[in-house]
Amino acid sequence: MKIIKENLTGSKVKLTINVPPELMRGFFARVYNKLAPTVEVKGFRAGKAPRNLTISAIGENRLISEVIDLTLKETYPQSLKQENIIPVAPPKIEIKKMADLTTDEAILEYVAEIDLLPEVKIGDYKSLKLKVKKLKQEAKKDEIDQVLSHLQRQHAEFKNIDRLAKEGDRVEIDFEGKERGVILENLTSRNYPVILGSKVLIPEFEKKIEGMKKNEEKEFKIKLKDKEVEFKVKMHLVQEVILPKMDDELAKKFGKKTLEELKKAISEDIVKQKQNQEKQNQENEIVENLLKISKLEIPESLTNQEIQRMIERMKSRIAMSGMPFEKYLEQMHKTEDDLRKDFKDQAEKTVKVGLILGEIGKSEKIDLTKEDAGRKVMDKLIGFASKKG
Repeated sequence: MKIIKENLTGSKVKLTINVPPELMRGFFARVYNKLAPTVEVKGFRAGKAPRNLTISAIGENRLISEVIDLTLKETYPQSLKQENIIPVAPPKIEIKKMADLTTDEAILEYVAEIDLLPEVKIGDYKSLKLKVKKLKQEAKKDEIDQVLSHLQRQHAEFKNIDRLAKEGDRVEIDFEGKERGVILENLTSRNYPVILGSKVLIPEFEKKIEGMKKNEEKEFKIKLKDKEVEFKVKMHLVQEVILPKMDDELAKKFGKKTLEELKKAISEDIVKQKQNQEKQNQENEIVENLLKISKLEIPESLTNQEIQRMIERMKSRIAMSGMPFEKYLEQMHKTEDDLRKDFKDQAEKTVKVGLILGEIGKSEKIDLTKEDAGRKVMDKLIGFASKKG
């Protein structure tokens, strides 16, 4: 078997593989012997008819197709092994030359274009510096109060009232948004609950429904970006929000004995969140700097694989919300191909960062088979950068 190897740009290689008659005869015989007993030739027992009649009964196109499939299945892996190539995706195969595969002089020549892991060239990653400095984090009083207020609202009680709705009230409404008479599904809902002033709704929309009372209906228009939307709203319910006292009894609802103990737990959680965010900011800075000092050409197949992973993760998240993926796309006015285009840049970046971190991991003798390998590499890089800071 003759193989010609040609390196291409973009981390690709092309193999031209010529399979000689002696190998092709063997592949033909295996396919012929498998299929011959499965066909009937009038006047002959199964598998005993002359070769030309059997080929006719099998169908020459079918026979040739299966011979080609077997040849590729056997010779492609052998070619990879012979040339010491590790592909990252299935190859693009093109048949270049094919003599009559049903004769003893059969030959097959094909080209396999193969994507490879790219060569990664990284600059002096040990000399990276961090602009994001590690600071002593603390929880501010207003931050703790904000969380306490949120916890307080979780255990609020609601009292039906017969008055005009005002900021701070809980209301339930039907609303329908239309543009030029066409209902906009993403601006339409039934029995929608909301606390006025919570900034969940569009501010202008909220102002329009303040002052409405139970069973009142109202129509108005709001300018949203480049379109004017006509809204029809019905107020079903107005409720006063009664908050529990901020005391030890509230703390007990969240597993703490006293309010002070709850405040302490909130403070610790806020500090931890800030520390995590600080570390995330440092990692983001490290990643951007690594991309600047690294050179690599990634094959399109690796980017496409990452895009597919991103789409599958999105589908899972949307499925958990109970919404069909097609409905989500409809609301976003996008197709799956649009998403692929949107994800392309991030996918390329993710692939590059993964390959760069893997290369650094090898240099730092980190076991890349371990689940936390990426975390260990990043911690090492932050350690280097912190010393330089």
